[in-house]
Amino acid sequence: IPIAGVSVLAMTDNDPALARKVSEDVARMVWELRDAFRVEPAPPAEACRLVTAAPGKPVVLNEASDNPGGGGPGDGTHLLRAMIEAGLSDACYGSIFDPETAAQAHAAGAGRTIDVALGGKIDPLHGEPIRMPAYITALTDGRFIQQSPVGRGAQVDLGKMARLVIGGVDVLVYSQGKSQTLDAEVFLLHGIDVMRYKIVALKSSNHFRAGFEPIAHEIIRVDTPGLVSADLFSYPYRRLTRPIAPLDDEVEWQE
Repeated sequence: IPIAGVSVLAMTDNDPALARKVSEDVARMVWELRDAFRVEPAPPAEACRLVTAAPGKPVVLNEASDNPGGGGPGDGTHLLRAMIEAGLSDACYGSIFDPETAAQAHAAGAGRTIDVALGGKIDPLHGEPIRMPAYITALTDGRFIQQSPVGRGAQVDLGKMARLVIGGVDVLVYSQGKSQTLDAEVFLLHGIDVMRYKIVALKSSNHFRAGFEPIAHEIIRVDTPGLVSADLFSYPYRRLTRPIAPLDDEVEWQE
């Protein structure tokens, strides 16, 4: 859209002058802190190197760019592919939206090995399908009760789910109700105790922190292509009013 960026809204009890002053003060503060808002997540290969070198566990890799809570399709494969190519083990990934693969696993049954084309079915931006053999460890109905401070007590239904072992990674696949991973409950549903794993990968931007910061040794934010990427330079802007920070240099504050 042409009009984008940060806006400040102030509400007062019938005091427009105060509202204007407060909004201008906050806007000025945001402007002065603009560089502090920039984040530099690690590329997938670098994230795999960092997580391998981390001394403790579990280490959380959060793939914010394909966060279903922010509009991502939830079937992105960039991070999982990098984990497999790096030969990571002692790792779990929750979750990838793929009704076709979940149905395939349920039709085959636990204890079988199937050839999958996992994820990457909605659009090419979030990666191509991962075509590999997958061992079916567990099958569930995808229903559990949220325990995170974010949404505690909510009844979650992700439809038919499967726990697949692909390479050295335990991958959770779900089939409905696109959802970011807020806590460890979806892993527990499939027999995974995240505290026993070195690496826990998930799709979420910030809400996962309430459930995982208390138990994570470290959190590494991963930069992959996606609709919810924090890299503002990665988007093909067509209608945006320019110049605008941080995309353009020498942008000045305007009263």
